Amino acid sequence: MRQLLHIALAVVATIAITGCKDDSTSVVDHPTNPDVVPTMTSTDVETVISDSGHTRYRIVAPVWNMYEEAKHPHWTFPKGVTCEELDNNYKMATSLKCDSAFFDKEKSLWTLTGNVRITNVRGDVILTDELMWEQQAHRMYSDAFIHIEKQGRIIEGYGYESNERLTTYTLRQVEAIFPIDESRMPHPNSGNAAPRPMQ
Repeated sequence: MRQLLHIALAVVATIAITGCKDDSTSVVDHPTNPDVVPTMTSTDVETVISDSGHTRYRIVAPVWNMYEEAKHPHWTFPKGVTCEELDNNYKMATSLKCDSAFFDKEKSLWTLTGNVRITNVRGDVILTDELMWEQQAHRMYSDAFIHIEKQGRIIEGYGYESNERLTTYTLRQVEAIFPIDESRMPHPNSGNAAPRPMQ
Protein backbone atom coordinates (compact mmCIF):
# COMPACT_ATOMS: atom_id res chain seq x y z
CA MET A 1 0.00 0.00 0.00
CA ARG A 2 2.83 2.35 0.94
CA GLN A 3 4.63 1.54 -2.33
CA LEU A 4 1.49 2.37 -4.33
CA LEU A 5 1.21 5.66 -2.48
CA HIS A 6 4.83 6.54 -3.33
CA ILE A 7 4.22 5.69 -6.99
CA ALA A 8 1.06 7.81 -7.07
CA LEU A 9 2.88 10.78 -5.51
CA ALA A 10 5.71 10.41 -8.02
CA VAL A 11 3.23 10.46 -10.91
CA VAL A 12 1.47 13.53 -9.53
CA ALA A 13 4.81 15.31 -9.06
CA THR A 14 5.85 14.47 -12.60
CA ILE A 15 2.55 15.81 -13.99
CA ALA A 16 2.87 18.96 -11.90
CA ILE A 17 6.45 19.59 -13.08
CA THR A 18 5.49 18.92 -16.69
CA GLY A 19 2.49 21.21 -16.32
CA CYS A 20 4.66 24.01 -14.94
CA LYS A 21 7.11 23.63 -17.78
CA ASP A 22 4.33 23.73 -20.33
CA ASP A 23 2.82 26.82 -18.72
CA SER A 24 6.12 28.70 -18.69
CA THR A 25 6.95 27.96 -22.32
CA SER A 26 3.44 28.76 -23.56
CA VAL A 27 3.78 32.42 -22.54
CA VAL A 28 5.21 34.17 -25.59
CA ASP A 29 6.06 37.86 -25.80
CA HIS A 30 4.17 38.94 -28.91
CA PRO A 31 5.44 42.25 -30.30
CA THR A 32 2.66 44.81 -30.75
CA ASN A 33 2.41 48.02 -32.71
CA PRO A 34 2.26 50.84 -30.12
CA ASP A 35 0.63 53.09 -32.74
CA VAL A 36 -2.29 50.67 -32.95
CA VAL A 37 -2.48 48.97 -29.55
CA PRO A 38 -3.09 51.35 -26.62
CA THR A 39 -0.77 51.35 -23.64
CA MET A 40 -3.82 51.55 -21.41
CA THR A 41 -7.58 51.70 -21.84
CA SER A 42 -9.80 53.15 -19.11
CA THR A 43 -13.59 53.06 -18.95
CA ASP A 44 -16.09 55.29 -17.15
CA VAL A 45 -13.41 57.90 -16.59
CA GLU A 46 -13.77 61.05 -14.50
CA THR A 47 -10.52 62.89 -13.85
CA VAL A 48 -8.92 66.33 -13.59
CA ILE A 49 -5.91 67.73 -15.47
CA SER A 50 -3.53 70.38 -14.17
CA ASP A 51 -1.97 73.17 -16.20
CA SER A 52 0.91 75.22 -14.76
CA GLY A 53 0.33 73.70 -11.33
CA HIS A 54 -3.39 74.50 -11.19
CA THR A 55 -6.36 72.20 -11.69
CA ARG A 56 -7.83 73.51 -14.93
CA TYR A 57 -9.86 70.76 -16.62
CA ARG A 58 -12.30 68.04 -15.65
CA ILE A 59 -12.70 65.20 -18.16
CA VAL A 60 -15.50 62.61 -18.25
CA ALA A 61 -15.43 59.85 -20.88
CA PRO A 62 -16.91 56.36 -21.38
CA VAL A 63 -13.64 55.12 -22.97
CA TRP A 64 -10.15 56.65 -22.86
CA ASN A 65 -7.36 55.01 -24.87
CA MET A 66 -3.79 56.11 -24.13
CA TYR A 67 -1.05 55.48 -26.71
CA GLU A 68 1.91 56.55 -24.58
CA GLU A 69 4.49 54.40 -26.43
CA ALA A 70 3.39 55.45 -29.92
CA LYS A 71 5.77 57.34 -32.20
CA HIS A 72 3.57 60.37 -31.59
CA PRO A 73 1.94 59.84 -28.15
CA HIS A 74 -1.77 60.52 -28.18
CA TRP A 75 -5.11 59.79 -26.56
CA THR A 76 -8.39 58.81 -28.20
CA PHE A 77 -11.96 59.05 -26.91
CA PRO A 78 -13.94 56.91 -29.40
CA LYS A 79 -17.24 57.15 -27.51
CA GLY A 80 -17.13 60.86 -26.83
CA VAL A 81 -15.88 63.11 -24.08
CA THR A 82 -17.07 65.94 -21.87
CA CYS A 83 -14.45 68.48 -20.87
CA GLU A 84 -14.97 71.38 -18.49
CA GLU A 85 -12.53 74.24 -17.99
CA LEU A 86 -12.41 75.39 -14.37
CA ASP A 87 -11.76 78.92 -13.20
CA ASN A 88 -9.55 79.89 -10.24
CA ASN A 89 -12.41 79.05 -7.87
CA TYR A 90 -12.78 75.59 -9.47
CA LYS A 91 -16.12 76.52 -10.98
CA MET A 92 -16.98 75.65 -14.57
CA ALA A 93 -16.04 78.41 -17.01
CA THR A 94 -16.51 76.51 -20.27
CA SER A 95 -18.03 73.13 -21.09
CA LEU A 96 -17.38 71.06 -24.19
CA LYS A 97 -18.98 67.85 -25.47
CA CYS A 98 -18.42 65.81 -28.63
CA ASP A 99 -18.99 62.35 -30.10
CA SER A 100 -15.27 61.55 -30.38
CA ALA A 101 -11.93 63.20 -29.71
CA PHE A 102 -8.20 62.85 -30.44
CA PHE A 103 -5.51 64.49 -28.30
CA ASP A 104 -1.96 64.95 -29.65
CA LYS A 105 0.23 65.10 -26.54
CA GLU A 106 3.27 66.57 -28.28
CA LYS A 107 1.30 69.49 -29.70
CA SER A 108 -1.27 69.74 -26.85
CA LEU A 109 -3.83 69.75 -29.65
CA TRP A 110 -7.38 68.40 -29.40
CA THR A 111 -9.39 67.41 -32.48
CA LEU A 112 -13.07 67.20 -31.59
CA THR A 113 -15.54 65.67 -34.02
CA GLY A 114 -19.23 64.85 -34.25
CA ASN A 115 -21.92 67.01 -32.63
CA VAL A 116 -19.46 69.32 -30.91
CA ARG A 117 -21.25 71.53 -28.39
CA ILE A 118 -19.52 74.27 -26.40
CA THR A 119 -21.02 76.56 -23.77
CA ASN A 120 -19.14 79.49 -22.24
CA VAL A 121 -19.58 81.32 -18.94
CA ARG A 122 -21.90 83.86 -20.63
CA GLY A 123 -24.25 81.12 -21.81
CA ASP A 124 -23.25 81.39 -25.48
CA VAL A 125 -23.61 78.07 -27.31
CA ILE A 126 -21.54 76.90 -30.28
CA LEU A 127 -22.47 73.88 -32.40
CA THR A 128 -20.25 72.38 -35.10
CA ASP A 129 -19.04 69.03 -36.46
CA GLU A 130 -15.32 69.63 -35.98
CA LEU A 131 -13.22 71.85 -33.74
CA MET A 132 -9.49 72.16 -33.04
CA TRP A 133 -8.31 73.22 -29.59
CA GLU A 134 -4.68 74.27 -28.97
CA GLN A 135 -4.24 74.13 -25.21
CA GLN A 136 -0.85 75.85 -25.04
CA ALA A 137 -2.01 78.71 -27.24
CA HIS A 138 -5.43 78.83 -25.49
CA ARG A 139 -7.00 78.92 -28.95
CA MET A 140 -9.94 77.19 -30.66
CA TYR A 141 -10.63 77.16 -34.39
CA SER A 142 -12.51 75.35 -37.14
CA ASP A 143 -13.04 75.52 -40.90
CA ALA A 144 -16.35 73.65 -40.59
CA PHE A 145 -19.89 75.04 -40.45
CA ILE A 146 -20.59 76.85 -37.17
CA HIS A 147 -23.91 77.59 -35.47
CA ILE A 148 -23.68 80.16 -32.64
CA GLU A 149 -26.45 81.11 -30.21
CA LYS A 150 -25.48 84.40 -28.59
CA GLN A 151 -27.48 87.05 -26.73
CA GLY A 152 -30.85 86.23 -28.28
CA ARG A 153 -29.62 85.75 -31.84
CA ILE A 154 -28.23 83.00 -34.05
CA ILE A 155 -25.12 83.43 -36.18
CA GLU A 156 -24.13 80.84 -38.79
CA GLY A 157 -21.15 80.59 -41.08
CA TYR A 158 -17.79 78.97 -41.80
CA GLY A 159 -14.31 79.50 -40.40
CA TYR A 160 -14.23 80.11 -36.66
CA GLU A 161 -11.52 81.18 -34.23
CA SER A 162 -11.67 82.12 -30.54
CA ASN A 163 -9.90 82.01 -27.21
CA GLU A 164 -10.62 78.83 -25.25
CA ARG A 165 -13.17 80.55 -23.00
CA LEU A 166 -15.11 81.77 -26.05
CA THR A 167 -15.23 85.33 -24.72
CA THR A 168 -13.75 86.74 -27.95
CA TYR A 169 -14.13 85.10 -31.34
CA THR A 170 -14.16 85.70 -35.07
CA LEU A 171 -16.33 84.13 -37.76
CA ARG A 172 -14.61 84.48 -41.12
CA GLN A 173 -17.54 83.78 -43.45
CA VAL A 174 -20.94 84.76 -42.04
CA GLU A 175 -23.88 83.09 -43.81
CA ALA A 176 -26.81 84.25 -41.68
CA ILE A 177 -27.74 86.28 -38.60
CA PHE A 178 -31.26 86.10 -37.21
CA PRO A 179 -33.07 86.33 -33.85
CA ILE A 180 -33.79 83.18 -31.88
CA ASP A 181 -37.46 82.21 -32.28
CA GLU A 182 -38.50 81.47 -28.71
CA SER A 183 -41.77 79.92 -29.93
CA ARG A 184 -39.76 77.09 -31.53
CA MET A 185 -37.89 76.32 -28.32
CA PRO A 186 -39.19 73.22 -26.47
CA HIS A 187 -41.18 73.44 -23.25
CA PRO A 188 -38.94 72.49 -20.29
CA ASN A 189 -41.09 69.40 -19.61
CA SER A 190 -41.76 68.38 -23.19
CA GLY A 191 -38.59 66.33 -23.64
CA ASN A 192 -38.32 67.40 -27.28
CA ALA A 193 -35.17 69.00 -28.61
CA ALA A 194 -35.35 72.31 -30.43
CA PRO A 195 -34.78 72.17 -34.20
CA ARG A 196 -31.15 72.94 -35.09
CA PRO A 197 -30.42 74.54 -38.46
CA MET A 198 -27.11 72.65 -38.65
CA GLN A 199 -28.89 69.29 -38.43
